[in-house]
Parts: sequence; structure tokens; C-alpha cells
Amino acid sequence: MTRIAHLSDLHFGRTDQAQLDALASLLVGDRIDHVIVTGDLTQQGRKREFVAAAAWLRELPMKVTAIPGNHDAPVRNLYRRFAHPWRRYERCTGFEAEPVVVGEGFVFAGANSARRFRPGLDWSTGALTRRQTDRVLSAFRRHKKDVKMVGFHHPVQAIETAAKAGKAVVSGADRVIDTLADAHVDVVMTGHVHLARVTTIKDRNWRFVMSQAGTAVSTRLRGEPASYNVLDLGGDDMRIETHRWAADGFAVERSTRFLRGPGGWVEAA
Repeated sequence: MTRIAHLSDLHFGRTDQAQLDALASLLVGDRIDHVIVTGDLTQQGRKREFVAAAAWLRELPMKVTAIPGNHDAPVRNLYRRFAHPWRRYERCTGFEAEPVVVGEGFVFAGANSARRFRPGLDWSTGALTRRQTDRVLSAFRRHKKDVKMVGFHHPVQAIETAAKAGKAVVSGADRVIDTLADAHVDVVMTGHVHLARVTTIKDRNWRFVMSQAGTAVSTRLRGEPASYNVLDLGGDDMRIETHRWAADGFAVERSTRFLRGPGGWVEAA
């Protein structure tokens, strides 16, 4: 069994210190094998914010993998944003923008859905090109027996009951879902909207699991407390817990077990 903590939207520059301290202790105490962060390590893409995020993540004793989010491109320096949007992210943290990681029983491929510029006034929205999804699939072809996990910042499915921000999805979401389902991807990991959700998405003849993480330690809340997800991977058997901040600590709010069959993953009774 491999334990993976799925964090997102840390937003260093707008963090809650009590949550940072509690989370660091829990990740060690819960015997997490690997931490995956799906974007927005910082609030405004500032150097000092990246340095603080990297320092906190380096203190964790387990392997850490991260991908950027829209807040990780420079917000105030337009030259840096357009010329070198991810240079500061990569240099200050040591993380790649689109990593591929092979762990015990799983392979994770990250794709950068954040953009330096988007049409209109809202540059926070995201997109994935066919070249990016092709790159993800090429990584999976070499590891057919492992649990195939892909992570990017922007969700592929809206939360209809949420406010406007909770309905934000990656541009071309239907195409992305089709591509991932055709490749029999097992888990899609996202963030961005600061709302936690664990469910399955059925498309074509395959059903994959969606782990959408809320904001783990930021004060920028959108109607629900801070949270993160923990995935227990055991081949064709997977459990995902949502850990929610309550009073003065994180506690398991929900635990869902999924089983993999010929048509993908279904929630166990």
C-alpha cells in the first residue's frame, strides 16, 4: 500500500501558520510516502513566497512533487510573466513544471494548465494542449500495470452547487476527459477552486477517479475550511480520505473506497 497526500493551493504569502504546523506533523505521523501539490504554491509568484514554500516542503521527510498554478506566474511583473513565466518557480523550488514520477505501484505525470496570458480579463483560467496530453499518455505507456495518475491545476468538471469560482474548469475540458478516459487513466488530481471533491467521472467506456483538493493551508477560503486528500493505493483497491480543518486540527471528514474493474473504478458499497 502506498500513501499519497494530495495538497493544493498552498498560497504562501497568505498561509495560516497553525495549519502549516499541524499539516507538517500529520504528514509524518500518517506515514505518507509521497506528497503531490497541484499548483498555487504562492499567492503572487514572488521570490520570497517561492523561497518560503520550498523551505517548508523541503522539511518534509518524504518525496514531494509539485506542478505550478496560475498564481505561480509573476502577478506584478508583466515582463517576467510574459518572457519567463515559470523560471522563478523552477529556480526557487527545484520543481519541474511538468514532472513525471514513478513510485511504488503508480506513475504520476504532471501537466501545467496555467497560462501566462488568456483571452479576456481573467488570466486565472487554464488550458491544456494536445501536445501536453500526448506527453502525459506517452509516460503512461511505459508503465501499463501501475496506477496511472495525472495532475494539473484546473478542474475538468465544475461543481454546480458552488459559486462562480467553483465552476471554473480547464479550457477544452470535454476533450481532455475524452483523452484521459481513452487512455484508461486511473486518477485525475486537480485544485484551483479551493473546494474539495472526490468522485468518479465516466466517459466513453471508462470511469476514472477525480481527486480535487481544497486549499490546504491558505486563508483564502471559498465557503469551506482548509482541506487535503490522502490516497491509499493498493493495485485495484484504492481509498481516498478528505482531511478537513476543524477547530485546531485536521480530521478525516470522509473516506471513500474505490475498486477497479474492466470498466474502470467504482465506489465500493
